[in-house]
Amino acid sequence: MFKDIRILLIFNVILLDIIGIGIIFPIIPDLLNEVGIGKNASAAFWGGLLSSSYAFMQFAFSPTIGTLSDIFGRRPILLLASLLLALDYLVMGFAETIWILFIGRIIGGLAGGTIATGTAYLADISSAKEKKKNFAIIGAAFGLGFILGPVIGGLMGEISIRAPFFLSALLSLLNFFLCLFLLPETLGFRTKKNFSIRSLNPLLNISNIFKIRLFKGLFFCFFLIALANTVYPAIWSFWGREVFGWSSGMIGFTLACYGVLLFIVQAFIIRLQFFDRLSTKNLMSFSLICGIIALFSFGFVRFEVFVFAIIPIAALSEMVSPTLKAFLSNEISEMDQGFLQGILNSIVGLTSIIGPISMSYIFSKGASQESILYIPGAPFLFAGCLFFISLIFIRRFLP
Repeated sequence: MFKDIRILLIFNVILLDIIGIGIIFPIIPDLLNEVGIGKNASAAFWGGLLSSSYAFMQFAFSPTIGTLSDIFGRRPILLLASLLLALDYLVMGFAETIWILFIGRIIGGLAGGTIATGTAYLADISSAKEKKKNFAIIGAAFGLGFILGPVIGGLMGEISIRAPFFLSALLSLLNFFLCLFLLPETLGFRTKKNFSIRSLNPLLNISNIFKIRLFKGLFFCFFLIALANTVYPAIWSFWGREVFGWSSGMIGFTLACYGVLLFIVQAFIIRLQFFDRLSTKNLMSFSLICGIIALFSFGFVRFEVFVFAIIPIAALSEMVSPTLKAFLSNEISEMDQGFLQGILNSIVGLTSIIGPISMSYIFSKGASQESILYIPGAPFLFAGCLFFISLIFIRRFLP
């Protein structure tokens, strides 16, 4: 899995980053209560705004951060992002008002360049054939990080509501020193782009998305896939309570099961010879079909035991993202790898803004007793339709 020590270092950097994000999930409601947002409904609203502010900053500035990594190198951007994330967690840890929390989240969104820059770093050191498997390392770090983070955060939150933020800051500083002392730069002088003031303009960088004719359809496909995948964090807990009466512990257990399987799929399954021999088009089609089956099954399932049979199929659909990223990376010049990953991260940021809102709205309509049809799994059906449209686009645009 880690034939190159640099891949292990990037895995650790992303893993520590995701753990740092996951640590604060369990204690956000209590923190909002401490800064004066006492009612649960109000806390949910303000928590959503905090998440949206973070996602908006990622949407607006990820292409710029990616472009800066093409100009100045991957290592300086990773170092700066780690320091800004540490600052974000410290600000939130000491925050006494809701507006200070927003400042922290805005700083965090600006610093959200570790994943995009880490992916660009992997693109720099990977051959065309290896990119798919190496990009899956990012997904493996996500799976493991979202298992460990909430568990650590929940345990530390019992000691102090502020403690998880300070631990996250410490992990970000650890990332900084890992990059500073162990991670070499991948871009040589000849492969770096020239600096211009225009490269700092986020609106210009976002508009450049639509100038790459070859990628327009595939970017739209990536958008649909990312939007569909917001269904899990947006409504899983509400859906589990509504359909099966799950407790918080059961919700956490099912999410942990998904995280473990995600790690296995991204770290090992995608590297099996069977999947390695498939073309990009066929592997993405297989993954999307798995996603369609899983999402429509979640939409209609009424027996709890079947959920655990569907989760492994859903995890197999996670091969689609690294495969598409690898294809796009191989179709663009070495000097624009950071820009490409910045665009993809920007698209994820956009779906993180509109996805939870749209999925929650669909759930509220489907789960309402006043609806003509009572379908609490309606968001999963909607996400399954998005996957189906993506499959049509993939079959059309990929050679």
